[in-house]
Amino acid sequence: MRKSSLPLEQAPDLVTRWCGKLGLKVTAAFGPSGDEALFPNRLVITGPDASWLAANKGQALDALQFLLHEAQGEREEARLAYLDVDSFRLFRMKEIIAMAGFAAEKAKAFGSYTFTSLSPRERRWVHMVLSRQPGFATESEGTGTFKALKVSRV
Repeated sequence: MRKSSLPLEQAPDLVTRWCGKLGLKVTAAFGPSGDEALFPNRLVITGPDASWLAANKGQALDALQFLLHEAQGEREEARLAYLDVDSFRLFRMKEIIAMAGFAAEKAKAFGSYTFTSLSPRERRWVHMVLSRQPGFATESEGTGTFKALKVSRV
């Protein structure tokens, strides 16, 4: 485990400063996600240039979040800040929750259901959502960053 160097409370100021150095007029502040277990420490970026970070499927947002996590030096989910712009990631979380419900229904009816190509965070959300419902098992399959996820009836 790495030693933490940037406290969670300082993340909004750091993100705002970094974006300012890039010429973006934005501010960052913590905001609720509605499900803190799935999406803790949601750091909402707002301002006239915020939407630039969500362009191209959020690639810039992903890169900024990676740098922030490196600055935090932490790997414990509850201590990391997660960036969001225009509810881009919040919407995806809700989408994954709905997809997990759909997968549970399919697994109940047919024995199993397999998602293809989910990111690590999306797979984690499915695992967590279905762990709240008895009678289902989840298992990531494959190699690489984007993997399939199998939902089975137990």
